Amino acid sequence: GAPLSQPTRAVLWACGWLGLKADFAPVNAIKGDHRSADFLKLNPNGTFPVIADGDFVLWESHAVLRYLATTHGRKGDAAFLYPTGDAQACARIDAWLDWKHNVLRPGAAGIVRRRVMRNVMKDISNHSMRFDLEEISEAREVRLLEEALRILEQRLSECPFVAGGDKPSLADIAIASEVDQLRLLPPGAAPPDGAELSKSYPSISRWLEGMRATPGYSESHKGFHDALAGVAKLRAASKL
Repeated sequence: GAPLSQPTRAVLWACGWLGLKADFAPVNAIKGDHRSADFLKLNPNGTFPVIADGDFVLWESHAVLRYLATTHGRKGDAAFLYPTGDAQACARIDAWLDWKHNVLRPGAAGIVRRRVMRNVMKDISNHSMRFDLEEISEAREVRLLEEALRILEQRLSECPFVAGGDKPSLADIAIASEVDQLRLLPPGAAPPDGAELSKSYPSISRWLEGMRATPGYSESHKGFHDALAGVAKLRAASKL
């Protein structure tokens, strides 16, 4: 996977929370590592993250999260991250995981790619964003992001975690990783124009601060935090 990939960070975060040691192999999307013959043997879609557990290979981050929570790690943590003995609880978690990919991610990832990533990356010819930037309008990304944040704010004003209950789940990990990416936007204004959440989305801001204090977050987000510092330097030098 890659440190700037939200799904990759979610998987690494879950590994840290579950006490699993991941042998992380970085993928350089600028160089096109994900389009190499060897990588496509692992995942024909050319997307990441991909995990290998012995001879078992799995892609799609939400499938990976569920696999890790049900087969590995500390039973106490796995019990509330994805409680396989409670079909309704798992269904709620699955619903929010699907919501993250189908509703939140198109706008959140799209805006960050359009307004930050394409200006930071020297070459996007090997990156899937090159198609999105041409085929998806910025107005659509803005609308989707604002709608998703409205829904998430409402949900988190009603309960402390997205899937309900009094403890986080895999859905919180995945969604927090996506929302955290908005910090690459300029400070001051609310999304989609900036990274400030506390005024317009106080419930999201509170929840996100709490999620950043959970096991596995700091280590899994080190590369992302380094990127945040680099983007801040570019803005200070008026290069972004």
